[in-house]
Amino acid sequence: MAQIPNLDNSPLNLKSFREQSQKDLVDILKNIRGKKCLVIDPKLSGSISLIIQTTILRENGAELRHLSAEPVQTDCTKVVYLVRSEFSLMRFICFNIHHDTSQGLQREYYVYFVPRREVVCEKVLEEENVHNLVTIGEYPLYMVPLDEDVLSFELDLANKECLVDGNTSSLWHIAKAIHKLESSFGVIPNVRAKGKASVRIADILNRMQAEEPVNSSDMVMPEINTLILMDREVDMVTPMCSQLTYEGLLDEFLHINNGAVELDSSIMGVQQEGKKMKVPLNSSDKLFKEIRDLNFEVVVQVLRQKATSMKQDYTEMTTTHQTVSELKDFVKKLNSLPEMTRHINLAQHLSTFTSKHSFQSRLDMEQTLVEAQSYDICYDYIEELIHKQEPLVTVLRLLILFSITNSGLPKKNFDHLRRELLHSYGFEHIAMLNNLEKAGLLKKQV
Repeated sequence: MAQIPNLDNSPLNLKSFREQSQKDLVDILKNIRGKKCLVIDPKLSGSISLIIQTTILRENGAELRHLSAEPVQTDCTKVVYLVRSEFSLMRFICFNIHHDTSQGLQREYYVYFVPRREVVCEKVLEEENVHNLVTIGEYPLYMVPLDEDVLSFELDLANKECLVDGNTSSLWHIAKAIHKLESSFGVIPNVRAKGKASVRIADILNRMQAEEPVNSSDMVMPEINTLILMDREVDMVTPMCSQLTYEGLLDEFLHINNGAVELDSSIMGVQQEGKKMKVPLNSSDKLFKEIRDLNFEVVVQVLRQKATSMKQDYTEMTTTHQTVSELKDFVKKLNSLPEMTRHINLAQHLSTFTSKHSFQSRLDMEQTLVEAQSYDICYDYIEELIHKQEPLVTVLRLLILFSITNSGLPKKNFDHLRRELLHSYGFEHIAMLNNLEKAGLLKKQV
């Protein structure tokens, strides 16, 4: 599991917020006496790793497994499922219970939904005739502290669900999470909303405050003065452009997930062939905190300067007489050596991507698209990428940027590029293209 971020320097007391989530999960385990097998939805495992350490789960009698289509292999007579309210996950649980029954295994089953139970999921359990075998509960984990100044709702599909599927349950989830935040830090007096979805969240939040008032008698004043809610669709240009900060590029090429990147150990200088390792990226790493928001070119210069300074200090240590105080300062600098090594390795790996001509030309094209210049050049460039079968995500991001900055594409060009995409990448992607059109990210000019 990824390193749990240090929240001591948070502007709010997020540490107590996280501790409450830890306590809620530990209480669930303590209420189920004896040894039990905790089967975690794989999508939740990263979030759980930022809340509680694996050792604490094991200390409370939990044997850890990931939920999958395969039967759970365990000697425990009690199985606890920790899952999101997803239809497909209910099928896995039902299959596992039916498999145990067919093998004559007598077990107690518990299903805890994160963050809340859904009627449609319980309906599946009823239809599969396992509902009477299961004890159902909730683990109200509505948001996760990713860092000292970042809380995540962990709703990676919310935009698609709202714009394409018409499923607005995520808006209730966000309002509930904010309301839960208010129970710890007081009712937020000023709420500003930009966009239809944000306005709806603000309305739901108002209703929750009226129906479930926050007990703020012991609070002199709320710790959060203003909340700004903004729909993603207010600005769809930014996420289509390449990120150029150090943290942004790590996400572009290595994909930051739950505050960490996973990569081959050889990249980090560890010679274990084929072994993957997780590298935590949060403010607990002081060097990362310093350089995360800098342009990557500046980061390289900073790392070079720090390495040069450390080398000079070492030379002075070996050639001159040092006082005890100077020795102490040098040892302090040595303590930062693992962080230095980590980020030099990461920066070196990133350079293999950023130095490519294709990356530089893509940046130039993004700039041209944002400035809405040279329509024909942009059109030809995207068509060439399609013919070369460059990564589909890269092509779609540029195509969406092209469509947005031109208020849609002429019907002839739109239809041609759509046909080329399907021909080059396969008709299995037609649903994806339809979804992008439905969300208004790809459209024809009126």
